[in-house]
Amino acid sequence: MKSLLATAGVLALLMSAAACGAADTDITKINTPEVMAETSVDGDTRTTADARVATYRLASGEHEASDLIGASVHNPAGEEIATVADIWLGANGSAPMIVVRDGGVAGVGGKLRTVAYSAASIAADPDTSGDEPDVIVRLTDETLETLPEFEQVDENDFRLASEMIGTTVGVSFSGELARINDLIVTNTGEARYAIISPDLVSINQIVVDANAITVARGDTGGGLVLELDAQTFASAPEYPRQ
Repeated sequence: MKSLLATAGVLALLMSAAACGAADTDITKINTPEVMAETSVDGDTRTTADARVATYRLASGEHEASDLIGASVHNPAGEEIATVADIWLGANGSAPMIVVRDGGVAGVGGKLRTVAYSAASIAADPDTSGDEPDVIVRLTDETLETLPEFEQVDENDFRLASEMIGTTVGVSFSGELARINDLIVTNTGEARYAIISPDLVSINQIVVDANAITVARGDTGGGLVLELDAQTFASAPEYPRQ
C-alpha cells in the first residue's frame, strides 16, 4: 500500500559528508554489467553506453519506503495495534527507527512513537499478493505504551522518508532537476537506493545510490544535490513503474 505522507522537503542529512565522494557500491555492477549498444546517428554507427537494458529488482530484505509507510503494526499475538507513520533514517550516528502511529484516524492524530528496527521483524503480509504486498511489522519485546514518543526538532530536515519522497534534486553534472519518487530501504532501516525520475517530464525511473544525494550548503540554502558523474547517471539501471 502506498500511503505517502506529506512530501514536502526531502533527502538526507543522514546521508551526509561521506556521500560527497564516490559511492562505495556501484549499483550497476550489482544488477547487470553495462550494456553497450550500437546506434545509427546521421548514417554513422556509434557505440553508446546509455542504452539502459538493466532492470533493478528488489532483493530479499529490501522494501520500497512507500510500501512500509502505512503498513500494519502487529503485536506478537497477531493483533493490529498501530500503523507505520514514517521511517526515521537516522543522522549523526543515530540508528534508523520505525515511527508508528498509536491511534488516530486515516493517518491523522494519535501518538507517534518509535521502535528500533532491531526490535521488529518485517515480512510480506501472507494475506496479500501481487507486486506491492502490505508489510507487517511485529513488535518483539516492547509493548506499544513503553515505546518512546517521537518528536521532530526540525521539520523538513530530510531525516524522514516521507520528506524525501516527491522532492526534486539537482543533478550535479548537468544542473538539471530530477525527482525522488521513492527510497529502497533494508530491514535494518538503511536507505540503500533512491528511485528517481531522471528529469521532471520523464515517465521512466532509475535507481541510484542514496548516499549520492546530499544537502547543498552555501548562500542558496539547503537544496538537494545528486552527486554523480554523467556516465554513472546514464548507466543507472531502470526501475519499472508498478
